[in-house]
Amino acid sequence: MRRKSALLSTVGLIIALLVWRLLASLLPIGPASTEAQRLGIGLAALLPPVGVLILMILAQMLARGAARVIDPTAGQETRLLLVNQRVITNSVEQLAIFAPALLALAAPADPTQMAAVAALGGAFALARLLFWAGYLMAPLLRAPGMAATAGITVATWLAACWAWLI
Repeated sequence: MRRKSALLSTVGLIIALLVWRLLASLLPIGPASTEAQRLGIGLAALLPPVGVLILMILAQMLARGAARVIDPTAGQETRLLLVNQRVITNSVEQLAIFAPALLALAAPADPTQMAAVAALGGAFALARLLFWAGYLMAPLLRAPGMAATAGITVATWLAACWAWLI
């Protein structure tokens, strides 16, 4: 089981890197000469992750209504409801780390590298979707999405720390 998890996590990290590089090359974002422009791009980069979170919440609301399980404390949740709630909780936790790290990275970033900074938001959002889809299939299959999310989040945080130290 550990080998499978490690392999799936490695696949997730590779996917995150490839998606980030692809998005960075495709995003039509020019140089941002002022800190305000760079922070604006950083904020805009958070829209895809927030959109995924909204999608998760709406899916949970629909699933709860369809299952007629309105009271989450009654102990009648289906597997879908339990998994969705865990995905939402984990996504909020991850976003609480990623969002300030992304903004801290965007503010001092090289003005010509803003597409790479903005691509982090899209890669994060896709990693959360991968985590969600994998978790719905089987707990072990959440590993690629979790590793991708963690890789993006930690890399963003480290890059932000480095940018402010130099």
